[in-house]
Formats: sequence, C-alpha cells, structure tokens
Amino acid sequence: MRSLVSAELLKLRSTRSAWIPLAAALAIAVIAVVASTTAAGPDGNPHLSPAALPGLLRASGGQIVDGAVLLCWIVLSAGEFRHRTSVTTFLGEPNRLRVVSAKLIAAALTGAAVGLLAEALSAATSAAALSAHHVPLDWSQPGVLGAVVAVPLLAALFGVLGVGLGLLLRNTAAALGLALMWAFVIEGIIPALTHQPGTTRWLPEAAANAVLHGASPAATTLSAGVALAVLTGYAAVLAGAGAALTARKEIGTATG
Repeated sequence: MRSLVSAELLKLRSTRSAWIPLAAALAIAVIAVVASTTAAGPDGNPHLSPAALPGLLRASGGQIVDGAVLLCWIVLSAGEFRHRTSVTTFLGEPNRLRVVSAKLIAAALTGAAVGLLAEALSAATSAAALSAHHVPLDWSQPGVLGAVVAVPLLAALFGVLGVGLGLLLRNTAAALGLALMWAFVIEGIIPALTHQPGTTRWLPEAAANAVLHGASPAATTLSAGVALAVLTGYAAVLAGAGAALTARKEIGTATG
C-alpha cells in the first residue's frame, strides 16, 4: 500500500494543474491575514486585540484551502481517465480497490499537510502582524487550538470528496463544473426549492463552516461534532460510490 500511496503523491507533484491551486491557496492564506490586520481599526472595523488570533487562523485556512484540495484531487482522479493513464495504473495493481484506497489515503494526507502548512503560514503572519501593531500574542486564546485542528481535518475530508467525485464522473470538466456549481449555486438554492430553510445546515458547505466556526448563537447551524459527522458521511458515501464504480466498470471506457 505504501508504494501505491507514494505513486499517487508522485502524480500530484508532477501534475502542474493539480498542485497550482494548492500553492495559490497557501499564498491566499498569507494575504488574508495581511488584509484582515491592515483593515482593522479604520472605518468602523474592530480594532486588533489578542482575541483576533483565532479568527485570523480560521479565515486564512477555510474555504479557499478546502476548495483547492478538492479541485486538486478531482483533477488527479478524473484526469487519469481523460489521459488514459488509468489503464497503466490498474494494470500495475489489478486490485482496483487497493488503488482507490491509495488515492483516498494520498488525498487525505495531502489535505492534512496543506491545512497544517496553511495554519503555520497564517500563524507566522499573524504573529508578525499583531506584533507590528503592538498587540500581545496569546496562543492560549479560546479557538486557536480548534482552528489548528479543524483546518487540516476539513482539508483532508475535501480531498476524499475530490477523489470520490472524480472517480464517479470520470470526466474532469464535468466533475469540476459540478463542484463549482454546487459551491456557488446549487447549495444556495436548495432551501428555496424545497421551501425548507433548515436544510441548509445539513449541506456540505454549511457543515464545513460549522466545523470551522462552531454553532451560531441562534442555533441555525449544527454543532461542530454533528457537522463533522455529516461531512464525514458525505465523504464516505462519495468515496464508496466512486470505489464501487471503479471496481465494476471497464477502465478503458473513460468518458473524457
């Protein structure tokens, strides 16, 4: 299994269209901290204080990092069928479920590593920015540890979601289009279509936000624990569906 996981990570390193979103997300993590600390104070914005640290860590490593990891592994998993390299992959390891497992492990490791790196960059940038504003650093602030744990955990789950979606659709453009449509359109209109506003909190993006930020005072979102279970369920279902299709469908019949 270790050799299969290493092979998947090698594909990541050698596929520019996969790792560029990750590099961009890490750059944005730093820019987000700089922008937030620069905008603090003027025009009615809250002044910087030690309590701002958890928010800086969450904001810099949230949806951008998750989305980058998701897109990265959609490109890698679906792209194999487009470029027909999946045939070589599965000839090298006839047990298709072992290959799928390796992809899922590699995706989770990538997400966790990128999430941790994003938090490390955010922490270093936050420390420098707060010190420049003469704001004392307090790493024991409530929410700091939660952000450091939640960001890589969420990124790992979004990596698994990316692999599952890519294996299920086997078409890079279709998988990327569906992911973007879901994030920017579909999840927002589902409550209006169903006339059930409360369904929003059970959807993937809302669940991820609840894990990162916690339940709102008005209890319009799930608790972090329940939201994490919901998001894990989405990842498991999508990964399971992708694995089942890969195990049963002819590999050579890629859709593009």
